[in-house]
Amino acid sequence: MNTAEESIYASLFYGLAGYRVRNSLTSFTLSDSYFSECCMRCLQYQNCYSVNIQGDDRFCEINTLGPSGYGDLVDANGTWTLFIRTYVPHNELMFRATPGVGLSVKDSWLGNIIPPTAQDTCISMKNTSCSTHYRNPRVDIWESLSISQVTLELYKHGSKVAFIAFDGKDSTIENWFNSSRILNSSWSNVTPSTIYNYFSIKGHSECSRSFFVNTHYHNCSVDTGYMVVVDPPTACCPWENVPNKPQFFYSAADGTVTYQSGSTDTYSDHVHFVIR
Repeated sequence: MNTAEESIYASLFYGLAGYRVRNSLTSFTLSDSYFSECCMRCLQYQNCYSVNIQGDDRFCEINTLGPSGYGDLVDANGTWTLFIRTYVPHNELMFRATPGVGLSVKDSWLGNIIPPTAQDTCISMKNTSCSTHYRNPRVDIWESLSISQVTLELYKHGSKVAFIAFDGKDSTIENWFNSSRILNSSWSNVTPSTIYNYFSIKGHSECSRSFFVNTHYHNCSVDTGYMVVVDPPTACCPWENVPNKPQFFYSAADGTVTYQSGSTDTYSDHVHFVIR
């Protein structure tokens, strides 16, 4: 690699000496031009956002996210340098809600309770192996972050099955989840102009229904909406009297679902809150 090529790659990446992201996509040994070669390899992967370089051993690791996306998976390691792609929007996992763990999603997100320490697999965007909720420590400095978008994503069997994207500018950890901030959704009728009887994180607190996007109430049997987190401990209707709370109900169709007539197909494996 000549000096001009080195300069080009230097403009596409910025370095953080002494850091390394765990759980890399692939790795290999480099030739003499180790910085340029590693960066070039990264650019060949559509989902490469950063690389780890071990200069002494000329070792390169390709990562699918930068340090923000991996959160606690970033190690302080003096023998490595982390190079992050510039001009690429980075998603950061702020929270992962796990069903059946006995802890309120709402209270865990708002910081009213502290979940147990999460395993590395809890921070994965797709891995379903997790025994608690994961809350990124940076949630506590939410209002100092430069957030343009917040996306709530529901997953089932490792695949994203539904989402709502919100305008995250000048938001707080509570008011980002508001119908007036909707940018896009997998449900075509989840828009700012749709009429809801509930659309908030706190939801219907007397019934422990949080992250509630609901359109209609009547005698439990026709309660209708798009999604709800059924938190412990209270259940006001038979449809939410389920074991192993919390559970995540969602509409698997483009329209609403009547919760009472729903099936296990309407249960999500886990829920992510992602910012960029």
